Amino acid sequence: MRAVLFRLLPLVWLAACATPAPPAGGPADETPPRLLTTEPANQAVQVDAQQVRLVFSEYIDERTLPQALTVTPEVEGTLDYRWKGRRVDIRFPEPLRPNTTYILTLDTQLRDARRVALRAPITLAFSTGPTINRGRLGGRVLAPDDGSAVPALDVYAYALADTTAPDRLPERPAYRTQTDDEGRFQFDYLAPQPYFVLALRDRNRNRQPDPLEPFASPPRSAIRADSGATAVDAPWLIAVADTVPPEIRRLRSRSQQRHELRFDAGVRLDTLRATDWHLADSASGQPVPVRAAYLPANDRSLLVFETDVLPPRPHRLVPPAVADSTGNRLRPDTLTFTPAENADTLGLRFLGFVPAVLPAGPDGFPQLPPGWEPTVRFNQAVAPDSLTSLVLLEDTSGTARPYTARTTDGVTYALHPEPPGGLLRVRIPGAPLGVDTVFTRTFQRLPAKEQGELAGIAVADISGPVLVELIPTSPNSFIARRTQAADSTGRFVFSNLPAGGTYHFRAFLDRNGNARWDGGTLAPYQPAEPVAWSDETLTVRARWEVALADTLAIADFRLRISE
Repeated sequence: MRAVLFRLLPLVWLAACATPAPPAGGPADETPPRLLTTEPANQAVQVDAQQVRLVFSEYIDERTLPQALTVTPEVEGTLDYRWKGRRVDIRFPEPLRPNTTYILTLDTQLRDARRVALRAPITLAFSTGPTINRGRLGGRVLAPDDGSAVPALDVYAYALADTTAPDRLPERPAYRTQTDDEGRFQFDYLAPQPYFVLALRDRNRNRQPDPLEPFASPPRSAIRADSGATAVDAPWLIAVADTVPPEIRRLRSRSQQRHELRFDAGVRLDTLRATDWHLADSASGQPVPVRAAYLPANDRSLLVFETDVLPPRPHRLVPPAVADSTGNRLRPDTLTFTPAENADTLGLRFLGFVPAVLPAGPDGFPQLPPGWEPTVRFNQAVAPDSLTSLVLLEDTSGTARPYTARTTDGVTYALHPEPPGGLLRVRIPGAPLGVDTVFTRTFQRLPAKEQGELAGIAVADISGPVLVELIPTSPNSFIARRTQAADSTGRFVFSNLPAGGTYHFRAFLDRNGNARWDGGTLAPYQPAEPVAWSDETLTVRARWEVALADTLAIADFRLRISE
Protein backbone atom coordinates (compact mmCIF):
# COMPACT_ATOMS: atom_id res chain seq x y z
CA MET A 1 0.00 0.00 0.00
CA ARG A 2 1.04 3.56 -0.63
CA ALA A 3 3.04 5.09 2.24
CA VAL A 4 2.36 8.60 3.46
CA LEU A 5 4.52 11.15 5.19
CA PHE A 6 3.27 12.15 8.62
CA ARG A 7 3.70 15.55 10.21
CA LEU A 8 6.70 16.31 12.42
CA LEU A 9 5.97 15.66 16.10
CA PRO A 10 8.21 15.51 19.18
CA LEU A 11 9.16 12.23 21.10
CA VAL A 12 11.04 11.68 25.00
CA TRP A 13 13.49 8.92 26.02
CA LEU A 14 13.54 6.32 28.72
CA ALA A 15 16.64 4.73 27.28
CA ALA A 16 17.80 1.19 27.98
CA CYS A 17 20.92 -0.72 27.14
CA ALA A 18 19.00 -2.82 24.63
CA THR A 19 17.75 0.24 22.78
CA PRO A 20 19.86 1.25 19.76
CA ALA A 21 21.51 4.60 20.48
CA PRO A 22 23.11 7.22 18.27
CA PRO A 23 26.78 8.15 18.74
CA ALA A 24 27.50 10.33 21.77
CA GLY A 25 29.04 13.79 21.57
CA GLY A 26 28.13 17.03 19.85
CA PRO A 27 25.36 19.46 20.78
CA ALA A 28 22.22 18.18 22.46
CA ASP A 29 19.66 16.95 19.94
CA GLU A 30 16.25 18.47 20.62
CA THR A 31 14.77 17.55 17.26
CA PRO A 32 11.94 15.04 17.65
CA PRO A 33 11.78 12.01 15.39
CA ARG A 34 9.35 11.85 12.51
CA LEU A 35 7.04 9.08 11.49
CA LEU A 36 8.21 8.64 7.90
CA THR A 37 5.94 5.95 6.50
CA THR A 38 3.18 3.61 7.56
CA GLU A 39 1.70 0.44 6.11
CA PRO A 40 -1.26 0.60 5.72
CA ALA A 41 -1.29 4.26 4.81
CA ASN A 42 -3.23 6.75 6.88
CA GLN A 43 -6.95 6.74 5.90
CA ALA A 44 -6.54 3.60 3.79
CA VAL A 45 -9.65 1.48 3.16
CA GLN A 46 -10.25 -2.20 2.36
CA VAL A 47 -7.31 -3.18 4.57
CA ASP A 48 -6.96 -6.94 5.04
CA ALA A 49 -3.51 -7.12 6.64
CA GLN A 50 -3.00 -8.33 10.22
CA GLN A 51 -0.11 -6.03 11.04
CA VAL A 52 0.89 -2.35 10.92
CA ARG A 53 4.39 -1.17 9.99
CA LEU A 54 5.79 2.12 11.34
CA VAL A 55 9.06 3.61 10.15
CA PHE A 56 10.61 6.42 12.21
CA SER A 57 13.31 8.90 11.27
CA GLU A 58 15.52 7.80 14.19
CA TYR A 59 15.86 5.12 16.84
CA ILE A 60 13.03 4.73 19.38
CA ASP A 61 13.18 3.44 22.94
CA GLU A 62 11.41 0.17 22.22
CA ARG A 63 10.06 -0.26 25.75
CA THR A 64 7.96 2.90 25.56
CA LEU A 65 5.95 1.96 22.48
CA PRO A 66 3.57 -0.53 24.21
CA GLN A 67 2.87 2.09 26.90
CA ALA A 68 2.23 4.84 24.37
CA LEU A 69 0.09 2.91 21.87
CA THR A 70 -3.70 2.76 22.01
CA VAL A 71 -5.67 0.72 19.47
CA THR A 72 -9.37 1.43 18.93
CA PRO A 73 -11.38 -0.75 18.97
CA GLU A 74 -9.46 -2.76 21.54
CA VAL A 75 -8.08 -6.09 20.45
CA GLU A 76 -8.19 -9.25 22.51
CA GLY A 77 -4.78 -10.65 23.37
CA THR A 78 -1.31 -9.13 23.23
CA LEU A 79 0.21 -7.16 20.39
CA ASP A 80 3.51 -8.47 19.05
CA TYR A 81 6.27 -5.90 18.35
CA ARG A 82 9.07 -6.83 15.95
CA TRP A 83 11.82 -4.25 15.60
CA LYS A 84 14.42 -3.85 12.90
CA GLY A 85 16.40 -0.64 13.34
CA ARG A 86 14.01 2.30 13.00
CA ARG A 87 11.16 0.09 11.78
CA VAL A 88 8.61 -1.79 13.87
CA ASP A 89 5.97 -4.29 12.74
CA ILE A 90 2.99 -4.48 15.09
CA ARG A 91 1.15 -7.77 14.67
CA PHE A 92 -2.44 -8.21 15.87
CA PRO A 93 -3.26 -11.43 17.78
CA GLU A 94 -6.52 -11.93 15.85
CA PRO A 95 -7.98 -11.11 12.43
CA LEU A 96 -9.31 -7.57 12.13
CA ARG A 97 -13.06 -7.01 12.26
CA PRO A 98 -14.80 -6.44 8.94
CA ASN A 99 -16.11 -2.98 7.97
CA THR A 100 -14.41 -1.37 10.96
CA THR A 101 -12.38 1.81 11.33
CA TYR A 102 -9.21 1.18 13.36
CA ILE A 103 -7.37 4.04 15.07
CA LEU A 104 -3.80 3.78 16.36
CA THR A 105 -2.76 6.60 18.71
CA LEU A 106 0.81 7.19 19.89
CA ASP A 107 0.80 9.40 22.98
CA THR A 108 3.48 11.46 24.74
CA GLN A 109 4.89 8.47 26.61
CA LEU A 110 6.72 7.49 23.42
CA ARG A 111 10.41 8.32 23.75
CA ASP A 112 13.41 8.23 21.46
CA ALA A 113 17.06 7.55 22.14
CA ARG A 114 17.88 11.23 22.67
CA ARG A 115 15.33 12.01 25.39
CA VAL A 116 12.96 13.93 23.13
CA ALA A 117 9.25 13.35 23.75
CA LEU A 118 6.08 13.65 21.76
CA ARG A 119 4.37 16.90 22.63
CA ALA A 120 1.09 15.82 21.06
CA PRO A 121 -0.34 12.46 20.01
CA ILE A 122 0.08 10.98 16.52
CA THR A 123 -3.01 9.34 15.03
CA LEU A 124 -3.14 6.74 12.26
CA ALA A 125 -6.48 5.41 10.96
CA PHE A 126 -7.51 2.83 8.39
CA SER A 127 -10.64 0.84 7.59
CA THR A 128 -11.24 -2.81 6.82
CA GLY A 129 -14.33 -1.78 4.82
CA PRO A 130 -14.97 0.51 1.85
CA THR A 131 -15.41 3.66 3.99
CA ILE A 132 -13.68 5.20 6.99
CA ASN A 133 -15.32 7.06 9.88
CA ARG A 134 -15.07 10.86 9.58
CA GLY A 135 -16.40 12.01 12.94
CA ARG A 136 -14.37 14.79 14.60
CA LEU A 137 -14.49 16.16 18.11
CA GLY A 138 -12.18 18.60 19.90
CA GLY A 139 -11.81 20.86 22.90
CA ARG A 140 -9.41 22.34 25.41
CA VAL A 141 -8.56 21.61 29.05
CA LEU A 142 -7.70 24.54 31.31
CA ALA A 143 -6.69 25.07 34.94
CA PRO A 144 -9.59 26.61 36.90
CA ASP A 145 -7.47 29.15 38.82
CA ASP A 146 -6.04 31.13 35.94
CA GLY A 147 -7.16 29.52 32.68
CA SER A 148 -3.71 28.15 31.86
CA ALA A 149 -3.37 25.12 29.57
CA VAL A 150 -3.17 21.60 31.03
CA PRO A 151 -0.90 19.47 28.78
CA ALA A 152 -0.32 15.69 28.60
CA LEU A 153 -3.75 14.85 30.02
CA ASP A 154 -5.63 11.75 28.89
CA VAL A 155 -8.99 12.43 27.22
CA TYR A 156 -11.56 9.66 26.93
CA ALA A 157 -14.69 9.55 24.74
CA TYR A 158 -17.56 7.25 25.74
CA ALA A 159 -20.16 6.45 23.07
CA LEU A 160 -23.75 7.39 23.96
CA ALA A 161 -27.04 6.13 22.56
CA ASP A 162 -28.58 9.60 22.89
CA THR A 163 -27.75 13.00 24.40
CA THR A 164 -28.32 11.88 27.99
CA ALA A 165 -25.20 11.61 30.14
CA PRO A 166 -24.57 8.09 31.51
CA ASP A 167 -25.55 7.28 35.12
CA ARG A 168 -22.28 5.38 35.35
CA LEU A 169 -19.30 5.27 33.05
CA PRO A 170 -18.77 2.17 30.90
CA GLU A 171 -15.86 -0.05 31.87
CA ARG A 172 -13.75 1.18 28.96
CA PRO A 173 -13.87 4.31 26.79
CA ALA A 174 -14.49 4.00 23.06
CA TYR A 175 -11.63 6.38 22.14
CA ARG A 176 -8.59 7.91 23.77
CA THR A 177 -6.26 10.82 23.02
CA GLN A 178 -4.21 13.42 24.94
CA THR A 179 -3.98 17.18 25.33
CA ASP A 180 -1.08 19.03 23.69
CA ASP A 181 1.08 21.84 25.12
CA GLU A 182 -1.82 24.25 24.69
CA GLY A 183 -4.25 21.95 26.47
CA ARG A 184 -6.05 21.16 23.20
CA PHE A 185 -7.22 17.73 22.13
CA GLN A 186 -8.66 16.41 18.89
CA PHE A 187 -10.43 13.14 18.07
CA ASP A 188 -10.56 12.13 14.41
CA TYR A 189 -12.12 9.17 12.60
CA LEU A 190 -14.87 8.69 15.18
CA ALA A 191 -18.17 7.00 14.46
CA PRO A 192 -20.70 9.83 14.03
CA GLN A 193 -22.78 9.87 17.24
CA PRO A 194 -22.94 11.62 20.65
CA TYR A 195 -20.12 11.10 23.16
CA PHE A 196 -19.47 11.79 26.82
CA VAL A 197 -15.94 13.23 26.87
CA LEU A 198 -13.85 13.58 30.02
CA ALA A 199 -10.23 14.50 30.70
CA LEU A 200 -8.26 12.62 33.34
CA ARG A 201 -4.84 12.50 34.97
CA ASP A 202 -4.90 8.72 34.73
CA ARG A 203 -2.03 7.97 37.08
CA ASN A 204 -2.54 4.21 37.27
CA ARG A 205 -3.34 3.87 33.53
CA ASN A 206 -6.55 1.91 34.16
CA ARG A 207 -8.64 4.27 31.97
CA GLN A 208 -11.04 4.91 34.84
CA PRO A 209 -11.40 7.96 37.10
CA ASP A 210 -10.23 6.99 40.59
CA PRO A 211 -10.48 9.00 43.83
CA LEU A 212 -8.08 11.95 43.99
CA GLU A 213 -7.14 11.69 40.29
CA PRO A 214 -7.60 15.15 38.73
CA PHE A 215 -10.40 15.11 36.17
CA ALA A 216 -12.37 17.51 34.01
CA SER A 217 -16.10 17.01 33.62
CA PRO A 218 -17.34 17.90 30.12
CA PRO A 219 -19.03 21.30 29.75
CA ARG A 220 -21.98 19.55 28.06
CA SER A 221 -23.64 16.22 28.80
CA ALA A 222 -23.17 14.98 25.23
CA ILE A 223 -21.05 16.17 22.32
CA ARG A 224 -21.76 15.00 18.79
CA ALA A 225 -18.94 13.93 16.52
CA ASP A 226 -19.40 14.42 12.79
CA SER A 227 -17.31 15.34 9.79
CA GLY A 228 -18.06 19.06 10.12
CA ALA A 229 -17.65 19.39 13.89
CA THR A 230 -15.49 22.17 15.28
CA ALA A 231 -13.82 22.35 18.68
CA VAL A 232 -16.23 22.94 21.57
CA ASP A 233 -16.01 26.58 22.62
CA ALA A 234 -16.41 25.85 26.34
CA PRO A 235 -13.33 24.66 28.27
CA TRP A 236 -12.96 21.48 30.26
CA LEU A 237 -11.84 22.61 33.76
CA ILE A 238 -9.53 20.31 35.70
CA ALA A 239 -10.56 19.54 39.29
CA VAL A 240 -10.06 16.99 42.05
CA ALA A 241 -13.15 15.42 43.58
CA ASP A 242 -11.97 14.67 47.10
CA THR A 243 -14.84 12.71 48.60
CA VAL A 244 -12.63 10.33 50.58
CA PRO A 245 -12.88 10.92 54.36
CA PRO A 246 -9.67 10.97 56.39
CA GLU A 247 -8.58 7.70 57.95
CA ILE A 248 -6.66 7.03 61.15
CA ARG A 249 -3.30 5.43 60.48
CA ARG A 250 -2.16 5.10 64.09
CA LEU A 251 -3.15 5.80 67.70
CA ARG A 252 -0.40 5.74 70.28
CA SER A 253 0.54 7.32 73.59
CA ARG A 254 3.67 9.35 74.07
CA SER A 255 3.20 9.53 77.83
CA GLN A 256 0.61 9.06 80.56
CA GLN A 257 -1.05 12.31 79.47
CA ARG A 258 -0.19 12.92 75.82
CA HIS A 259 -1.58 10.80 72.98
CA GLU A 260 -1.44 11.01 69.18
CA LEU A 261 -3.81 10.30 66.32
CA ARG A 262 -2.04 10.04 62.97
CA PHE A 263 -4.28 10.57 59.89
CA ASP A 264 -3.63 9.80 56.24
CA ALA A 265 -4.32 13.44 55.33
CA GLY A 266 -4.38 16.85 56.94
CA VAL A 267 -7.33 17.62 59.23
CA ARG A 268 -8.88 20.77 60.65
CA LEU A 269 -9.01 21.54 64.36
CA ASP A 270 -11.72 24.18 63.98
CA THR A 271 -14.26 21.38 63.54
CA LEU A 272 -13.70 20.11 67.10
CA ARG A 273 -15.55 20.81 70.32
CA ALA A 274 -14.85 19.48 73.79
CA THR A 275 -18.05 17.42 73.67
CA ASP A 276 -16.85 15.64 70.51
CA TRP A 277 -14.37 13.53 72.47
CA HIS A 278 -15.52 10.20 73.95
CA LEU A 279 -12.75 8.57 75.97
CA ALA A 280 -13.35 5.99 78.70
CA ASP A 281 -11.57 3.42 80.85
CA SER A 282 -12.36 0.05 79.24
CA ALA A 283 -12.64 -1.81 82.55
CA SER A 284 -14.80 0.59 84.53
CA GLY A 285 -16.46 2.49 81.71
CA GLN A 286 -15.57 5.70 83.55
CA PRO A 287 -15.41 8.69 81.14
CA VAL A 288 -12.07 10.45 80.86
CA PRO A 289 -12.03 14.16 79.94
CA VAL A 290 -9.80 15.42 77.13
CA ARG A 291 -8.10 18.57 78.40
CA ALA A 292 -6.70 19.96 75.15
CA ALA A 293 -6.08 19.11 71.52
CA TYR A 294 -3.78 20.63 68.93
CA LEU A 295 -2.11 20.15 65.56
CA PRO A 296 1.67 20.56 65.87
CA ALA A 297 3.20 23.28 63.72
CA ASN A 298 3.72 22.14 60.11
CA ASP A 299 2.04 18.75 60.61
CA ARG A 300 -1.70 18.89 59.96
CA SER A 301 -2.04 15.10 59.81
CA LEU A 302 -1.08 14.65 63.49
CA LEU A 303 -3.71 15.40 66.14
CA VAL A 304 -2.39 15.43 69.71
CA PHE A 305 -4.78 15.28 72.65
CA GLU A 306 -3.97 15.71 76.34
CA THR A 307 -5.60 14.07 79.36
CA ASP A 308 -5.05 13.71 83.07
CA VAL A 309 -2.61 10.97 84.07
CA LEU A 310 -4.04 7.66 82.79
CA PRO A 311 -3.25 4.25 84.27
CA PRO A 312 -1.53 1.77 81.86
CA ARG A 313 -4.63 -0.30 81.13
CA PRO A 314 -6.88 -0.40 78.03
CA HIS A 315 -8.95 2.65 77.20
CA ARG A 316 -11.61 3.12 74.53
CA LEU A 317 -11.68 6.16 72.27
CA VAL A 318 -14.33 7.21 69.80
CA PRO A 319 -12.36 9.83 67.83
CA PRO A 320 -14.12 13.10 67.06
CA ALA A 321 -15.47 13.54 63.53
CA VAL A 322 -12.67 15.80 62.38
CA ALA A 323 -12.82 17.00 58.78
CA ASP A 324 -10.17 17.32 56.12
CA SER A 325 -9.53 20.47 54.07
CA THR A 326 -12.51 19.78 51.79
CA GLY A 327 -14.98 19.02 54.60
CA ASN A 328 -14.95 15.19 54.50
CA ARG A 329 -15.49 13.94 58.03
CA LEU A 330 -13.92 10.95 59.76
CA ARG A 331 -16.20 7.91 59.92
CA PRO A 332 -17.21 6.91 63.47
CA ASP A 333 -15.16 4.09 64.96
CA THR A 334 -14.00 2.80 68.32
CA LEU A 335 -10.31 2.43 69.04
CA THR A 336 -8.61 0.74 71.97
CA PHE A 337 -5.20 1.73 73.29
CA THR A 338 -3.11 1.40 76.41
CA PRO A 339 -1.52 4.63 77.67
CA ALA A 340 2.23 4.74 78.03
CA GLU A 341 3.72 4.35 81.52
CA ASN A 342 6.25 7.19 81.33
CA ALA A 343 5.47 10.61 82.78
CA ASP A 344 4.91 13.52 80.43
CA THR A 345 8.01 15.72 80.22
CA LEU A 346 7.20 17.91 77.21
CA GLY A 347 7.62 21.51 78.26
CA LEU A 348 5.92 24.52 76.73
CA ARG A 349 8.13 26.37 74.24
CA PHE A 350 7.60 29.58 72.33
CA LEU A 351 8.25 28.94 68.62
CA GLY A 352 8.00 32.48 67.30
CA PHE A 353 5.85 35.23 65.88
CA VAL A 354 3.73 34.59 62.78
CA PRO A 355 4.65 35.33 60.11
CA ALA A 356 8.33 35.21 60.99
CA VAL A 357 9.13 38.13 58.67
CA LEU A 358 7.02 41.22 57.98
CA PRO A 359 7.88 44.33 55.96
CA ALA A 360 9.11 47.23 58.11
CA GLY A 361 7.00 50.36 58.36
CA PRO A 362 8.29 53.97 58.31
CA ASP A 363 9.15 53.73 62.03
CA GLY A 364 11.06 50.49 61.56
CA PHE A 365 8.45 48.29 63.20
CA PRO A 366 7.01 45.19 61.47
CA GLN A 367 3.93 46.30 59.58
CA LEU A 368 0.73 44.26 59.82
CA PRO A 369 -1.09 43.87 56.51
CA PRO A 370 -4.84 44.54 56.56
CA GLY A 371 -6.73 41.64 58.09
CA TRP A 372 -3.79 40.44 60.19
CA GLU A 373 -3.48 40.55 63.97
CA PRO A 374 -0.37 40.03 66.13
CA THR A 375 0.12 36.25 66.16
CA VAL A 376 2.24 33.91 68.28
CA ARG A 377 2.97 30.19 68.04
CA PHE A 378 3.88 27.55 70.66
CA ASN A 379 4.89 23.90 70.45
CA GLN A 380 1.73 22.72 72.22
CA ALA A 381 -1.63 23.99 73.39
CA VAL A 382 -1.68 26.71 76.02
CA ALA A 383 -4.31 26.47 78.73
CA PRO A 384 -6.93 29.20 78.10
CA ASP A 385 -6.71 30.51 81.66
CA SER A 386 -2.93 30.95 81.41
CA LEU A 387 -2.62 32.48 77.93
CA THR A 388 -3.31 36.07 79.01
CA SER A 389 -0.67 35.85 81.74
CA LEU A 390 1.85 34.24 79.39
CA VAL A 391 1.31 36.50 76.36
CA LEU A 392 1.14 40.20 77.22
CA LEU A 393 -0.23 42.78 74.79
CA GLU A 394 0.71 46.39 75.49
CA ASP A 395 0.80 49.79 73.86
CA THR A 396 4.18 51.49 73.49
CA SER A 397 3.88 53.09 76.94
CA GLY A 398 3.66 49.65 78.53
CA THR A 399 -0.04 49.87 79.32
CA ALA A 400 -1.73 46.49 79.04
CA ARG A 401 -4.27 46.06 76.26
CA PRO A 402 -7.03 43.48 76.75
CA TYR A 403 -7.43 40.99 73.93
CA THR A 404 -9.20 37.85 72.84
CA ALA A 405 -7.25 35.00 71.26
CA ARG A 406 -8.36 32.83 68.36
CA THR A 407 -6.71 29.66 67.11
CA THR A 408 -7.34 27.28 64.21
CA ASP A 409 -4.74 24.65 65.15
CA GLY A 410 -4.46 24.88 68.95
CA VAL A 411 -0.87 26.21 68.93
CA THR A 412 -1.08 29.42 66.86
CA TYR A 413 -2.92 32.31 68.51
CA ALA A 414 -4.06 35.51 66.81
CA LEU A 415 -4.44 38.31 69.36
CA HIS A 416 -7.40 40.63 68.78
CA PRO A 417 -6.98 43.80 70.90
CA GLU A 418 -9.99 45.58 72.35
CA PRO A 419 -10.33 48.20 71.01
CA PRO A 420 -8.23 47.67 67.85
CA GLY A 421 -5.67 50.13 66.49
CA GLY A 422 -2.42 51.80 67.49
CA LEU A 423 1.10 50.47 67.93
CA LEU A 424 1.02 47.12 69.69
CA ARG A 425 3.80 45.36 71.56
CA VAL A 426 3.63 41.64 72.27
CA ARG A 427 5.78 40.55 75.19
CA ILE A 428 6.33 36.95 76.33
CA PRO A 429 8.33 36.59 79.56
CA GLY A 430 10.69 33.67 79.28
CA ALA A 431 10.61 32.73 82.97
CA PRO A 432 7.35 30.69 82.78
CA LEU A 433 8.90 28.86 79.83
CA GLY A 434 12.10 28.08 81.70
CA VAL A 435 14.34 30.45 79.71
CA ASP A 436 16.00 33.77 80.50
CA THR A 437 14.90 35.53 77.31
CA VAL A 438 11.97 37.91 77.00
CA PHE A 439 10.42 37.66 73.53
CA THR A 440 9.19 41.00 72.20
CA ARG A 441 7.86 42.37 68.94
CA THR A 442 6.17 45.67 68.24
CA PHE A 443 3.58 45.75 65.47
CA GLN A 444 2.48 48.72 63.41
CA ARG A 445 -0.66 48.65 61.31
CA LEU A 446 -0.52 49.64 57.67
CA PRO A 447 -1.99 53.18 57.54
CA ALA A 448 -4.94 53.90 55.28
CA LYS A 449 -2.86 56.26 53.15
CA GLU A 450 -0.75 53.25 52.03
CA GLN A 451 -3.77 51.18 51.00
CA GLY A 452 -5.83 51.10 47.83
CA GLU A 453 -8.74 49.37 46.12
CA LEU A 454 -9.23 47.10 43.11
CA ALA A 455 -12.57 47.00 41.32
CA GLY A 456 -14.32 45.65 38.25
CA ILE A 457 -17.49 44.26 36.73
CA ALA A 458 -18.44 40.55 36.65
CA VAL A 459 -21.62 39.33 34.96
CA ALA A 460 -23.11 36.03 33.82
CA ASP A 461 -25.41 35.33 30.88
CA ILE A 462 -27.73 33.36 33.19
CA SER A 463 -29.20 34.17 36.59
CA GLY A 464 -27.40 33.14 39.73
CA PRO A 465 -24.95 34.47 42.31
CA VAL A 466 -21.65 35.64 40.81
CA LEU A 467 -18.65 35.43 43.13
CA VAL A 468 -15.31 37.12 42.44
CA GLU A 469 -12.01 35.95 43.87
CA LEU A 470 -9.01 38.21 44.43
CA ILE A 471 -5.90 36.09 43.81
CA PRO A 472 -2.47 37.46 44.87
CA THR A 473 0.33 37.21 42.31
CA SER A 474 3.02 38.98 44.36
CA PRO A 475 5.62 36.43 45.48
CA ASN A 476 5.65 37.66 49.11
CA SER A 477 2.05 38.77 49.48
CA PHE A 478 0.57 38.50 52.98
CA ILE A 479 -2.94 39.00 51.65
CA ALA A 480 -4.78 35.70 51.37
CA ARG A 481 -7.22 34.96 48.57
CA ARG A 482 -10.46 36.85 49.13
CA THR A 483 -13.95 36.20 47.78
CA GLN A 484 -16.93 38.49 47.52
CA ALA A 485 -20.22 38.64 45.63
CA ALA A 486 -20.75 41.05 42.78
CA ASP A 487 -23.69 43.37 43.38
CA SER A 488 -26.87 43.51 41.28
CA THR A 489 -25.07 45.56 38.62
CA GLY A 490 -22.06 43.22 38.56
CA ARG A 491 -19.74 45.63 40.36
CA PHE A 492 -17.21 44.45 42.93
CA VAL A 493 -14.60 46.30 45.01
CA PHE A 494 -11.77 44.86 47.12
CA SER A 495 -10.63 47.41 49.70
CA ASN A 496 -7.80 47.69 52.23
CA LEU A 497 -5.07 46.31 49.99
CA PRO A 498 -1.40 47.23 50.52
CA ALA A 499 0.01 49.50 47.81
CA GLY A 500 2.30 47.74 45.34
CA GLY A 501 0.61 44.34 45.59
CA THR A 502 -0.37 42.62 42.34
CA TYR A 503 -3.49 40.53 41.79
CA HIS A 504 -5.67 38.89 39.18
CA PHE A 505 -9.32 37.89 39.37
CA ARG A 506 -11.51 34.88 38.84
CA ALA A 507 -15.29 35.07 38.71
CA PHE A 508 -17.60 32.06 38.82
CA LEU A 509 -21.28 31.26 38.96
CA ASP A 510 -21.95 29.80 42.41
CA ARG A 511 -24.77 27.47 41.39
CA ASN A 512 -25.01 25.53 44.66
CA GLY A 513 -24.44 28.54 46.94
CA ASN A 514 -21.54 27.04 48.91
CA ALA A 515 -19.30 30.08 48.27
CA ARG A 516 -16.55 28.08 46.55
CA TRP A 517 -15.89 26.93 42.99
CA ASP A 518 -16.95 23.36 42.25
CA GLY A 519 -15.51 21.26 39.45
CA GLY A 520 -18.60 19.14 38.80
CA THR A 521 -19.00 15.37 38.82
CA LEU A 522 -18.83 12.61 36.23
CA ALA A 523 -21.54 10.15 37.27
CA PRO A 524 -24.07 11.44 38.02
CA TYR A 525 -23.08 14.15 35.58
CA GLN A 526 -22.76 17.71 36.79
CA PRO A 527 -20.72 20.28 34.84
CA ALA A 528 -18.12 22.48 36.50
CA GLU A 529 -19.34 25.89 37.59
CA PRO A 530 -18.51 28.25 34.70
CA VAL A 531 -15.70 30.74 35.26
CA ALA A 532 -14.07 33.80 33.74
CA TRP A 533 -10.55 35.07 34.35
CA SER A 534 -9.00 38.50 34.09
CA ASP A 535 -6.49 38.87 31.27
CA GLU A 536 -4.62 41.60 33.10
CA THR A 537 -2.83 41.77 36.43
CA LEU A 538 -3.63 44.86 38.51
CA THR A 539 -1.23 46.67 40.83
CA VAL A 540 -2.63 48.43 43.90
CA ARG A 541 -2.02 52.18 44.09
CA ALA A 542 -2.18 53.99 47.42
CA ARG A 543 -5.43 55.95 47.92
CA TRP A 544 -6.68 54.94 44.45
CA GLU A 545 -9.29 52.61 43.03
CA VAL A 546 -7.78 50.69 40.12
CA ALA A 547 -10.38 49.04 37.89
CA LEU A 548 -10.25 46.19 35.40
CA ALA A 549 -10.46 47.44 31.84
CA ASP A 550 -12.64 44.53 30.67
CA THR A 551 -15.74 42.91 32.11
CA LEU A 552 -15.43 39.40 33.55
CA ALA A 553 -18.13 37.76 31.42
CA ILE A 554 -19.23 34.27 32.50
CA ALA A 555 -20.90 32.13 29.84
CA ASP A 556 -23.04 29.10 30.65
CA PHE A 557 -22.31 25.98 28.60
CA ARG A 558 -24.76 23.48 30.07
CA LEU A 559 -26.79 23.23 26.85
CA ARG A 560 -27.07 19.74 25.43
CA ILE A 561 -26.23 19.01 21.84
CA SER A 562 -29.39 18.33 19.89
CA GLU A 563 -29.79 15.28 17.69
